[in-house]
Amino acid sequence: MPTARRSAAFDPISPDLDLDALVQQTPNFEYVTRISCDMIETQGLETFEKLVLLHVLIGGKPLVIEGFHKRLDEWTFTSAWLQDNHGKKYENARNLSKQTNMTVSIGHYLSNMNKLTNQWNRHNYRDRDRQRLYLKDIDCPQVWHDKLREVVPPSIFYLNDSTGDVGGPGSVDEPNPHAPGLRKSRGVARAGDLMSCLPPAMRAENLMCYIGHEGTYTPAHREMCASLGQNLMVETSGTLDPDGKPTKPGSSIWFMTESKDRHLVSEYWLSTLGHDIEVEAHFAQINAWKSAPFTTYIVEQKLGDFILIPPLAPHQVWNRGTRTMKVAWNRTTVETLELALDEALPRARMVGRDEQYKNKAMVYFTLARYSELLKHVDRQKESVSDHQLLLDLRYSPKIRQLQKDFRRLFSLYTRVLLAEALPHNPRDDKKIQYLPFDGNVTCSFCRCNIFNRFLTCPSCIIPLENGEEDTYDICLECYAMGRSCKCISGYKWVEQFKWQELTDKHERWRQQIVVFEGGLTDKSALPLHMEQQYMKKKSLAAVCQEQLRLRPWNDPKKPPSEPKLRKDADESQVNADGTVNVKKRKAQVIEKGQMKNHVSNYPEPAWKLSACKCGRAYSYGNLFRAFDTMPLTAMEDLDWKCPHCLRICSCGKCRKVAGMQPFEPTGTVLGYDTRRVADPRSTESLVDFKQSNFEWVKKAGDDSEDSRRLSRRVDEAEAAKSRGPALDDDHYVNEGEETFVTNGHNESESPMAQTNQDDIPIDPQLGGLSSTGTSNVPRPTQRVHEPRDDNDLQDGESQDPPHPFVAPSAVMLDQRHLGGGFTTDENGIVFQYPDPTDPDPTVPQYAPPQVEQRFQPAKGLDQSKKGKRSRSDARDHIQSDMLDPNAANEQYHKAQVKRTLAEARRNDRYIVAEAAMSGKSLFVKLGVDKIRLAQIVNQTPAQTTRPIKANNVIVQSDYPSPSSKINPLNNPMKRARLEQDDEFSTKRNKRRKSGQQPTDNLTKKPSKYVAISSGSEAEEDMDGDVGHALDRVPKPRQLPAYLARKSDVGDNEIPKELTSEPRPSRRKSALAESTVTSRSRDSTKKAEESLQDIAAAAEANRRAKLRALQWDHDDSPEDEPEPESLSDKRLTEELKKTPASKPPNVARIQNGTSSMHSKPKAPITPGSVPVSIFSKGKKIRVASAKSSAKPSMTNGKSSRHSLGV
Repeated sequence: MPTARRSAAFDPISPDLDLDALVQQTPNFEYVTRISCDMIETQGLETFEKLVLLHVLIGGKPLVIEGFHKRLDEWTFTSAWLQDNHGKKYENARNLSKQTNMTVSIGHYLSNMNKLTNQWNRHNYRDRDRQRLYLKDIDCPQVWHDKLREVVPPSIFYLNDSTGDVGGPGSVDEPNPHAPGLRKSRGVARAGDLMSCLPPAMRAENLMCYIGHEGTYTPAHREMCASLGQNLMVETSGTLDPDGKPTKPGSSIWFMTESKDRHLVSEYWLSTLGHDIEVEAHFAQINAWKSAPFTTYIVEQKLGDFILIPPLAPHQVWNRGTRTMKVAWNRTTVETLELALDEALPRARMVGRDEQYKNKAMVYFTLARYSELLKHVDRQKESVSDHQLLLDLRYSPKIRQLQKDFRRLFSLYTRVLLAEALPHNPRDDKKIQYLPFDGNVTCSFCRCNIFNRFLTCPSCIIPLENGEEDTYDICLECYAMGRSCKCISGYKWVEQFKWQELTDKHERWRQQIVVFEGGLTDKSALPLHMEQQYMKKKSLAAVCQEQLRLRPWNDPKKPPSEPKLRKDADESQVNADGTVNVKKRKAQVIEKGQMKNHVSNYPEPAWKLSACKCGRAYSYGNLFRAFDTMPLTAMEDLDWKCPHCLRICSCGKCRKVAGMQPFEPTGTVLGYDTRRVADPRSTESLVDFKQSNFEWVKKAGDDSEDSRRLSRRVDEAEAAKSRGPALDDDHYVNEGEETFVTNGHNESESPMAQTNQDDIPIDPQLGGLSSTGTSNVPRPTQRVHEPRDDNDLQDGESQDPPHPFVAPSAVMLDQRHLGGGFTTDENGIVFQYPDPTDPDPTVPQYAPPQVEQRFQPAKGLDQSKKGKRSRSDARDHIQSDMLDPNAANEQYHKAQVKRTLAEARRNDRYIVAEAAMSGKSLFVKLGVDKIRLAQIVNQTPAQTTRPIKANNVIVQSDYPSPSSKINPLNNPMKRARLEQDDEFSTKRNKRRKSGQQPTDNLTKKPSKYVAISSGSEAEEDMDGDVGHALDRVPKPRQLPAYLARKSDVGDNEIPKELTSEPRPSRRKSALAESTVTSRSRDSTKKAEESLQDIAAAAEANRRAKLRALQWDHDDSPEDEPEPESLSDKRLTEELKKTPASKPPNVARIQNGTSSMHSKPKAPITPGSVPVSIFSKGKKIRVASAKSSAKPSMTNGKSSRHSLGV
């Protein structure tokens, strides 16, 4: 079970926050570097692309490009346009206060944004009951997509497939879609977004819109799969809306970090704040950012600001004002793919986060596309005769960069194949099932996308209603970690590509690399079989194959066996005289298939332990929590040595051994319960990842605020920042490194000037820096901030290696039930701690503190470095609003605490008050007599959560639901004019014949009104079909209420929905109903049937009516006027005069008219077929009312009457 360690609580931001003063007064707060979008055209796209590469991708710092609002269409990117064109489209708005979704239309949400904003002020912004509705992750309109493509630079736009220049090297003639003739295509170059290399059906469409109001936010998170995030503010509210109503100016506050601090930020979140950055569940307080041991970059995003977010850099967003509308998308590059496979995917696998980007498949398809482009260049080299064109193809920087990216992608592809390679065995190859690749196979446990090989359980197959099967598929990484279904073993191998096909392409691509690199060298790629020989560890697939043989198979149909009780202590027995006899426990018997765990000294199954050659065995759970060793690390090692052999064992026995240096955990593990995201059939058999490593941290003596774990991350971040953002020659092309001929003259210098920022090739005007390092870009007065010397533009590196330890995820606390009490630390961060009265300590309840706690300022984390000011020492003067460093106030506070405790003791609340001030929990057992205990048990449990007040609910869902009950309080009654429809009137008036024109009434008839409620079905019918999106097909109408109630009898032939055709005449329906009722009444009187027979006849007639109501208007003509030969009165009189003994007559209805046979008419008996004159020519089988309990037999068969054309 996850530990109940204290964690930081959610603290909203005041609407009156002075952001400029906050940045100026906080040493570790800095504004993000800004450039103008006009300078992109001035300096060129190549210079801008290099700036993004150096500053964002390699340097890992955020960048803001301002001024795009001047280029956006002022009529399209508005809330009015969105409401007029997509206002009736329904989306899921996130209710951040309740952590639930609410279905609302876009127009309904936009109309109520002013109300949602005006509810907040400086006094109630911490109120947890008020609504925070955030319309996030909605699809971007296609019109916005097309217009943004004209404004945003192509290299960073959504799904960019080529960064080449029009008419550049490698371009060809292509048809011109805008004019007759041909035009030059783009030259050969790498793609700006590698997602474009995937087939369209496999792409993750991430062009999304975000619409928020004051108080909405996005918790601290990292972009999915280490991608490069991009966010553009397209519209904000001003001081007045289009209707002239006052509004509050909209903007968004971003708290951002850099990529090189990602391990430090993650450890700070885990150890100090008690949350995990991977689960995206915590919005950090401003005081938490103030006390952080890293630089926080602040952005106030306003209209036209375009933010570039570095990969794996944590950040969070807070929306201000009445309305903010943003468009965001992500890009994947070669750099982000390397980070994804190394760090992002292992971390996402721990918490079960969806992998929507298909990273391994993206490597494969990008290699295939780049290979075709390079082949196209080779063909052009052979066919071109112009010497200048040949030089352009040979020395083009974009083509050379494409070759380097191809080599990097090939290295990733080799890693994927080596992980999935199995020991060659022809028998095993035949047992592998083949499933054609479609990109939709995901792991049932971690929900990551599976590229090729995986395991499937043949025993855990669930048939679905649509005929498909829900199989249990597990990825190789999860199975090596001990994750599986309840069967544990007995899996079958499945592959989505033929292994020979993958290896053949690997060899062809390797030879292609050798050709453009000029032959074999020491750095050339090796064939796949040689790469396998040089591997010094087992492959991932080989580990899974070995574990399949070791792990037992459990029958899922049999109940699980009860585990044996463990006896860890000596047994004691108290004699009658009061003496105690201690009975020594027996030695543990090691059964077959068991080994003794070195840490717990208790026998466990051998397949759950990792054995060393020395004879000692460690459980995978102890290796993971105490020694930072994943199960796969121990399994794949060919010569694994245990911690005791490495002299780092930290168990109780080995700590006493001379020369032993106990291992200290390098990271914090909070534990995460994956049952909420994994398949219900899943289990963890090797490691319980819900458990934390706090016990091992305490044993190491590193459970203080200034932990060595956090200090170690600070040193790593400083070392990464000390290396400059140089372009590695193996990965990037530097245009100035060699001379080549272009357009008849030599170019040996890069067009980018050198600044004094450690020789970063950034243009002075583009980077906003002059030759002296001062800013040339005009910036607003409130944003002027002088950065520190060690955090200027030069920070960055080519790519720092990933840290070997990947910390698992934290327990995701439910933000709806925060509290139980919370306290503050020395920096003013509000923490929550377990309530001693709460039965579940993992879900503490929220309650404001009664007594404020004061702490001494923390000491610096970097005390060992001399000559450089410690970050914590520089922030010692920063105190929370609740703290006062004055000594006199401290003495007053101590006296106040003493008086509070004395008062709490008198009121029998000393334990709770003392726990609230000290931040500790104390569980007290109280004795209760049986009578009182029975009364407590029989009492109704009180509501633990505070109900939301009705007046705080501003916006409710406007999604039409016919089955939902209408609340009279929320749906006020309205008056609607009821129009008279003579065509479908139920009155006995004369109807005009077919083709007759209506006559104009000179006299105006008085209007009739009916009372309806807002949001009802009647109002929807008057307003039109507003229940569907513009791009969706309307569904068939639902059955009326009275028919829906009657259709519950279980008759499968009765449909649940009517067709979209118009209804027939109501008069005919009423007439048929009255006819059937009259015949049933006459039949009851003359035959004098029993009550049971009457009920059966009524049920049969009701079924006949419902079957008759299922008309079909596909081929039937319009309603014709009723013939004069047959009327309601005549039909009723004829039914009364008809004797009951004569046989029934069969009436035929054709095209809405009633025609009798030419034979003499037989009288109609009450037991005959009820004539349905509104069936409109369709053959309908009707069950008639029975005249007796037994059915009449004719020639040995039951008589059945049919009505048809």
